[in-house]
Amino acid sequence: MENNFQLLERRLLGAGDFVKVEQLNFIDRRGKKRHWECAARVNSNGAVTIIAEIIPDGKLILVKQFRPPAWCEIFEFPAGLIDPGESARDTAIRELYEETGFEGAVEHVFEDAMSSPGMSSEKMSVAIMKIDGTKYGESLPPSFQEENEDIETILVDKGELLNFLKQKSISGYAVDAKLLHYALALNLTQLKER
Repeated sequence: MENNFQLLERRLLGAGDFVKVEQLNFIDRRGKKRHWECAARVNSNGAVTIIAEIIPDGKLILVKQFRPPAWCEIFEFPAGLIDPGESARDTAIRELYEETGFEGAVEHVFEDAMSSPGMSSEKMSVAIMKIDGTKYGESLPPSFQEENEDIETILVDKGELLNFLKQKSISGYAVDAKLLHYALALNLTQLKER
């Protein structure tokens, strides 16, 4: 695909262990020189967000965790970074198990969407998973989080997701945009009727 932009320079402005900031100097399609500051992950193969539904009861698996850049607890879908040599599908299975203890089947993976293209070069895949609820009964399985993670598993009825997120937002929690977009899409018909 031709984009009619010419990259002149990619200059490193700063880097940490996990994130770097770059300045991109380029010529736009009108021939004007421009620059753009952006963030990028260090040594990253992208990330995957996991939309996992427990069957047959229709509950979605969410997580709540403290996110230092936002400096608050946030509700979101389980997600994780894709390790070198790992597929988005394999990452989804691994991350769902590590973060929540649930295991399931990946039905579909949508690859390489941009998570915040005005600020970051991060690519995000989305995995759709189904979880056999009869395997778990009423209790949550134990998770296998990494030492630096403090993640709480939350189960929410799919039909109540938007109301749940509204209430959590009113209570001072943050909501990840991907999760909110999903909830709004589920309720599009209801929103039009109001």
